[in-house]
Amino acid sequence: MPFAIAGSLTGSAPIIRTFFVGETVYEGCLVSSQTNDTSGGTGGVVLADVASEAHENDQPILGICVGVVDESRAYSSTYYGNGSTYTTTQATIASTGTPRVKVALAIPWVTLIKGPIYNAAYGTALTEQTVTTASSGGVTITAANNAITDIADDYAYAYCRKGANRGHYRVVTTSTSTTVNTVVVPFPYGIALGDVFVIASCVPEFGGLDIPATANCIDGNNNIDAYYDVYYHEINLEESGKEYAVFSLLPKACSLGA
Repeated sequence: MPFAIAGSLTGSAPIIRTFFVGETVYEGCLVSSQTNDTSGGTGGVVLADVASEAHENDQPILGICVGVVDESRAYSSTYYGNGSTYTTTQATIASTGTPRVKVALAIPWVTLIKGPIYNAAYGTALTEQTVTTASSGGVTITAANNAITDIADDYAYAYCRKGANRGHYRVVTTSTSTTVNTVVVPFPYGIALGDVFVIASCVPEFGGLDIPATANCIDGNNNIDAYYDVYYHEINLEESGKEYAVFSLLPKACSLGA
């Protein structure tokens, strides 16, 4: 499923508010406020932008859409949730109601958000890396698969799915190419030919978050040249297609870092 509220560090219930929409918005998507958007609009909410320097002055992430209020709701197989369809047509509004959604507000540091980790698009699993060159010291993951992005140093997390190190995680400190990723703290055992790893662009504790244009999952194959500042409480890369993370937005992330 897309993004969802996973609880609160204080044990408090989610704060849910109703907003107009400034574009079609779907359940499970991160949303931003359009109030001060230079393009103008309804003063409602819109899908959160992909992190980029071009959008560094956009409104911060407000929260997660958790429900559709009006009767325009329709399930989207692209967004994997019901949507509130934005319209300015009077007859449509009279028929289905003013387009509005319920939003669970993301309180910096406090609100826990759970999101699936995919490869650039919802439903596309991260690409497994099969080792082609052994590393007896357990510090270098070399794979022929070049489908992985050259992720910024210290912003990627490696997990061993097959081999002596199965079940162990390490932060990737250096990515010298799309095929070689190095860690400083070695895996407990040597990395052997044929071992299988998966690498995601999120790290425990302070890290970066990027999302695809659908705003309904974590882009786990991103170079993190721009990002939302978050604190990752949990990252799970154990099963292909079911990778996920639990995080909180930081105060700054309720703007962009780059």
